[in-house]
Amino acid sequence: MRNRAFLLVITLALAACSEEPRDAQVSAPRQAMMDGMPADARGLRKVATFDADVLVLSRRNYGGLFGDTFSDYSPVDLAVAWSEGARAEVHSQIKIRQSGRFYYWRAGGDAWQDPRVRRFGKHSANWHLIPADEAIARKIDGIGENDVVGLKGYLVDIDAPDGSRWRTSRTRNDQGAGACEIILVTEVRAYDQAA
Repeated sequence: MRNRAFLLVITLALAACSEEPRDAQVSAPRQAMMDGMPADARGLRKVATFDADVLVLSRRNYGGLFGDTFSDYSPVDLAVAWSEGARAEVHSQIKIRQSGRFYYWRAGGDAWQDPRVRRFGKHSANWHLIPADEAIARKIDGIGENDVVGLKGYLVDIDAPDGSRWRTSRTRNDQGAGACEIILVTEVRAYDQAA
């Protein structure tokens, strides 16, 4: 009897680890440009209001041994998808990897026959998240892969006191270096977290 119970526990644990791809119906992020905003004391300059509901495909923490000069601002990057990129039949064909503040995606074999897969880069992005305060930082810490979340705040450019500069993307259609959004997050909406 003890062996059966042990086997049942192992089976349930393995089933929990083999998560099915999440299917999310979320629309494209929304933004409204802002002109002439001054930088704050940290060097953050708001360039647009921003509001989005997304599927989290991957998460990467920065800091400690994995820190960089940007970690004091943005300790977390999320690789996210929306619109058709958040549909399970699309993102399940794609492998995601995050490294060095970039995210990389690839699809192999027959996946390229699907036009939605070829358009995946237009419905996904790597977002650098700057928490507006400690309460928002704790909410961001609770975000995991396969979660559907809402993020509200501002797209920001950064002119750091040490002379470092970072610019946010201002469009969702770009790809490659400079295509990441830098978001000062003022609100986190947690929908149904992944089970």
